[in-house]
Amino acid sequence: MDALSLLTQRRSIPRLLAPAPEGEALQNMLAAGLRAPDHGALTPWEFVIATGEG
Repeated sequence: MDALSLLTQRRSIPRLLAPAPEGEALQNMLAAGLRAPDHGALTPWEFVIATGEG
């Protein structure tokens, strides 16, 4: 699937359900997020990973 299809066919989920991404899938998501443009130069920023453990 090409990037334009991914962007135009995406959908939002109001409440996330288990299981959460972990392992390689989570690492791939973080790597993609690091490459996202920072159009507003809103640095510093951070990723918050909620694991449900606590």
